[in-house]
Amino acid sequence: MAEASRETARVQGLTTLIVILHLVAVACLWLMGLLAVPVLLIVVAFEWAVGSWLAMQLYKPLDTQDDNNTDTPMSVWNEFLAYCLPLVPYTLIGFASELADRWMLQHWGGASEQAYYSIAQQFSGVALLATTSILRIFWKEIAEAHYRGDMERVAFLNRKVSRALYFVGAVTAGAFIPWSEEIVKLLLGSEYHAGWITLMIMFLYPVHQCLGQICGSMLLATNQTKIYVTLGVFSMTLGLIASYLIIAPSTAPVPGFGMASKGLAIKMVGIQIISVNLLAFFIARRFSWRFDYIYQIVVFGYVVVIGWLVKSSVSVLLDIPVISKMVLATILYVMLATGTLFVTPVLAGFQKGELNSVFYIMLERFGLRNRG
Repeated sequence: MAEASRETARVQGLTTLIVILHLVAVACLWLMGLLAVPVLLIVVAFEWAVGSWLAMQLYKPLDTQDDNNTDTPMSVWNEFLAYCLPLVPYTLIGFASELADRWMLQHWGGASEQAYYSIAQQFSGVALLATTSILRIFWKEIAEAHYRGDMERVAFLNRKVSRALYFVGAVTAGAFIPWSEEIVKLLLGSEYHAGWITLMIMFLYPVHQCLGQICGSMLLATNQTKIYVTLGVFSMTLGLIASYLIIAPSTAPVPGFGMASKGLAIKMVGIQIISVNLLAFFIARRFSWRFDYIYQIVVFGYVVVIGWLVKSSVSVLLDIPVISKMVLATILYVMLATGTLFVTPVLAGFQKGELNSVFYIMLERFGLRNRG
């Protein structure tokens, strides 16, 4: 509702406030020695209740006297039913698939492997920050353009947003992947050192997950829920089979590879790449435009190579603490990635003139350039 009313800034401000209050609440519970799962769930429920009440204050009742309004309670119900009904089995299968993955990892890998995977999954979410911020705006704009029949704008938005967010996700992952082992040592300690390979693999996951979320939003915004559900169920079924084969030990009734958390991470990344490109292919066929995939290989290959080159150069040439190496390498890496963006902006879905305009606007926002 907020995105449809172009109230993005206000609703994200509200969300940020709730997150800050949650952090304060968790800190207070920890200091008082009351931090436990039941208490934390009660706090989260209270936060959602307060947040929902505050969000309701952003909206006013619709003008029901509009002569052009032909909606009735039954017509609205039927519209929601037709849209949402295919999503019910999809949600149930998704829940069962996630539960099965975790059960198999716990059963054959144990608590330590479960911990390695869970931590890696949390860290990998960093690369999705840009996607999370823009996804609902993208959904709203696609829905509006599709409703007006402006398919040229639909194609334009899909191509630009897909390339831009993929570039951001790939650059973020490329910065973290070479330093996975050091990140685990510094932030988690030696007890979790064995999980660094799982973390490195999981840093690959959000690169294509951002495209998956864009494709999903594209289909949902254009009322293509059946296609979304069909392809999603196929991917989850394929993923469940892959999970068993890659996690199960060689002594299982159907022998597997026994790769534990590393195997589950590989499965997540592999199935993600397959399912995302399958979605993108069907979307291209549905809307009669070219299936665009070459940029994925070029961008991802480039950022991973420069990430490792920067780390190797800094590690070999400088004898300084690890944290200093990480900071310096990150600065150099960002400079190289930014330079590449300005040389070949098409990799991120921009034209050179557009990128310059964005750069000048950012300078103005931070007061580094006079308006006009």
